[in-house]
Amino acid sequence: MMSETKAVFLHAGYRTAGTWLWSCFRRLNEVTAYYEPLHEMLSTIDSTNLATSTADSWHSGHPRLEKPYFAEFAHLLGPDGRGIPGYEERFSIDCFTGQTPDGADRLETYLRKLIAAAHEQGGVPVFKFCRSSGRLPWFRSTFPEAVHIVVEKNPISQWLSCWDLLAAHENPHFVAVPFAVLALNRHAPMVGRVLDALHIDLPDVSHEPGEESFGTFLDFCRQHAVSVAPAAAYRAFLGHWLLTLQHAATHAHAIFDCDLAARSPAYTQAAERWVADLTGLAPSFGTVRQAIGDNRDCGFDASEGLKIHLEAMHFGKEMVRSGAVHPDTFSLWASKLAQATQVLAFGAQANWPQMQVPLHRATRIVDIALIDGAGFDTVLAGELAATRTALGEVRQQLARLQGSPFWRLTELVRQLCSPKRSTSSVNDR
Repeated sequence: MMSETKAVFLHAGYRTAGTWLWSCFRRLNEVTAYYEPLHEMLSTIDSTNLATSTADSWHSGHPRLEKPYFAEFAHLLGPDGRGIPGYEERFSIDCFTGQTPDGADRLETYLRKLIAAAHEQGGVPVFKFCRSSGRLPWFRSTFPEAVHIVVEKNPISQWLSCWDLLAAHENPHFVAVPFAVLALNRHAPMVGRVLDALHIDLPDVSHEPGEESFGTFLDFCRQHAVSVAPAAAYRAFLGHWLLTLQHAATHAHAIFDCDLAARSPAYTQAAERWVADLTGLAPSFGTVRQAIGDNRDCGFDASEGLKIHLEAMHFGKEMVRSGAVHPDTFSLWASKLAQATQVLAFGAQANWPQMQVPLHRATRIVDIALIDGAGFDTVLAGELAATRTALGEVRQQLARLQGSPFWRLTELVRQLCSPKRSTSSVNDR
């Protein structure tokens, strides 16, 4: 372990394969792997819940785990054997205000106790979050000694997993969460802009946030999720997706692309190297599931999805023009939205370099520094070439914008408000 690495924070979206990535770290003897330390279940968890919460206890799609999800919390249960001391249910609600989140001091204390508990056992704590990405600037500034890695996936592939759980297994949880989180953040200016841009209809919120538990409110949103049209639910999902990736390109040490990991052995091999360089840990990513199948049943047709994605692209451009988001954020959004549109229209296989698919359809970001000297395979070679073509128009638009008087006027403000990124954050995306 590198002497300066005190913890690893994996900031993942729902259904992004973040559990698989976390499980790779968990296999290391020197790691104490905490699963979902902000999960609302931790407020009431007991030994029975802990033992029965496994990858096989529901239609998880997760890799087989040797231990229950929350096994590392077993020795931390409260005096009455129920709940994790220091945890508060408010921690489970992500925040998109850009301000210090409510209860930040208690959240920091809670996480530092988990870090200390891992260190006492001689382990490096590796956290897998699904409720932290909106608060990424706070996490980065509050835990500067930790390595922060964002785990991403294109929104349609992510949505397909959420939608399948509802349509095939009657589990609305992952379709409901975006409605709940957006509703509880609806007064934040950035959230209001997303709601307007994507025409998102939230459930009728009769109580102000905080008047009821998140679990109770989530139950209400589950009922709402099953009553709305799939395309309307996807609008909320995509709005939430945009907000969770708003700070990924500017505040993470690195971004782990699970779409690429499922396609490119060269990418996973390179990722093993830069993860080792960043963290001092050496997990193997050889267990990644290769992407197969061509499931496009997401509840709405490709033309409807294209319309929604175009609205999201227009929103992104407006946010860059106004200085509300960094150009790197828009590049990330644009790359993933383009990929999602192709997956929706042509299937999962069509986005990747094949003889029958024009090269310009593969639109992804692959930083040349990531693969410099690491070896190419057909996926990475095609991705890199396609990126130069597909994002050419975006670069031209940004160049025109950066030459404008408004951009020069606001550049100093952006520099003052954005933390300096380490060299590794540029090289590892």
